[in-house]
Amino acid sequence: MFRPIRLVLLCLLIFGAAAYGYYISDFECEIEMHQDGSYLVSEQITVDFGTELRHGIYRDIPYKYDVKGFKKTVRIRNINVFDKNGNRYQTKITRRGGYLKIRIGASDKVVSGKKIYIISYEVTRGMLYYDDHDELYWNVTGTEWGCSIWNASAKVYYPEGMPRDELRTTCFAGPYGTEISDCSAEIGDNNVVFTSNRQLGAMEGLTIGLWMPKGFIKKPGFAKKLGWFLGDNWQFFLFPVGLLLLIVIYLKRGRDPLKLTIMPRYEPPEDFSPAQAGTVLDESVDMRDMTSMIVDLAVRGYLKIVQFDKEKILFFKPKDYGLVKLRDADSNLQEHEKIFFTSLFAKGSFDSEDLPKIYKNCPECEDKVLITVSSLKDEFYTELPKIKNSIYDSLVDKGMFPSRPDKVRQKYGGYGVTLMVIAGILSIMSSNISFAISLVPLGILTIIFGRFMPRKSREGSATAARVAGFEEFVRRVEKDRIERMAKEDPTVFERLLPYAMALGVADQWAEAFADIFKEAPGWYVSSHPGRMPTYMFVNDLGSAVDTVGAAMASRPRSSGASGGGSSFGGGGFSGGGFGGGGGGAW
Repeated sequence: MFRPIRLVLLCLLIFGAAAYGYYISDFECEIEMHQDGSYLVSEQITVDFGTELRHGIYRDIPYKYDVKGFKKTVRIRNINVFDKNGNRYQTKITRRGGYLKIRIGASDKVVSGKKIYIISYEVTRGMLYYDDHDELYWNVTGTEWGCSIWNASAKVYYPEGMPRDELRTTCFAGPYGTEISDCSAEIGDNNVVFTSNRQLGAMEGLTIGLWMPKGFIKKPGFAKKLGWFLGDNWQFFLFPVGLLLLIVIYLKRGRDPLKLTIMPRYEPPEDFSPAQAGTVLDESVDMRDMTSMIVDLAVRGYLKIVQFDKEKILFFKPKDYGLVKLRDADSNLQEHEKIFFTSLFAKGSFDSEDLPKIYKNCPECEDKVLITVSSLKDEFYTELPKIKNSIYDSLVDKGMFPSRPDKVRQKYGGYGVTLMVIAGILSIMSSNISFAISLVPLGILTIIFGRFMPRKSREGSATAARVAGFEEFVRRVEKDRIERMAKEDPTVFERLLPYAMALGVADQWAEAFADIFKEAPGWYVSSHPGRMPTYMFVNDLGSAVDTVGAAMASRPRSSGASGGGSSFGGGGFSGGGFGGGGGGAW
């Protein structure tokens, strides 16, 4: 029974607030345009507070805008606030959240009734320049007032000498986004007057557009526009600053402490496996480093490589290889070699149909443990990370690197990806694409820099120089020196072959011994036995190693499956352009 009474009371409160609430009776704006592109804005705002007691009003004017994904700042300065008699009001001016905030009035005084506030300020960078015209696109009142505006108008004084008959006008009145031109414009001899045709409610405003011919407003030069743009979009400086930081970090943490002259050396460093030698030189464990271990294990008597022919396919007879275990892993092997050797025979297997072919080429292999290289396909790849980790760890333990090169690259790769993610988040949150334009390339560059950031120790640099010296010797080998080495050590060719393979100079090594050794070593059995020159042997062995590498790396295929636009040509609306904002009483 009390609900009707409550409804009546609510209506009385609403209508009472409307009857006694403050409103703007007149919002009169004058804009004096200058030939340099700046203009002076004067807003005369007549506020009727009625019986309310208020300190005054506040006026919020935006000065930062989103233009095609970038930020643009309109410069607003020389701000003054007077009453109708020319007396200054007490004001507090701040800039926050992209708004110029003008609070007018004193906190220890209150006012009521009708008051006139005259706000003047100078605007720079508020003009729009197009190929066929210049334009003033100005949000006169703003669409963020919490009260009604009974009358809104704007008078624009255009520069002297501008032809009146070449001017075009447009205007919009209503809430933000409306394209209804519920307003009028009248072009005079030296000014254009825009007037709203109706009272504007709360959160409604008047926006104007003035189309002017080229040549009467000076366009800013390239240097000035670039300075403005970079000042507004300071994020572009993140790229050069980040690049400079990367260079500094590389110079301090990425360069090797020693830069030694490479001198030819006849032997690789002692106590270094071929995989370790190759890794310390290029700071990366690659497949060539790991496959060289197969040949090294064969040379040292741990296994034998037996080539055999598979079933004929059309006109081709593909080859496979048997790996025959001659002895178990022992203390003579380093940890990464033990893991590699053990994993080969743990993951590999054989097809019983292949055994007669292997035994035919290697009768002494019948009582041995063996696998075929083809059986490693889609099986061995799970062991590769453990082997790589062991090689890297062994070099750190030897003091070659202060930290693992792969971890350093991963760290900078993570930094790069993080930068790109942050760039996307900041660009979306700030509606500023300059974050992405600056930080995404910087993230990519960080990933690339990461490839060069691994650092050797002083001892590691010296060891890498010795490895490079052996590589240089092989590339520029002297025939007489090779002959002397072969006489002093008949095993030198096969003993150092794994190192030449790890360093990518196996062909040069084989060519150097072409006239010295004519038969393949005993640990390699070809499907076509007989005399085999070193270059043929190395070519044959290279095919075997490539087959092993492809099988080891093979893995099964995974299953499953805003402001600044023109007010003409249908692009304008209420609340568009520069200026605007709103205000209220306090």
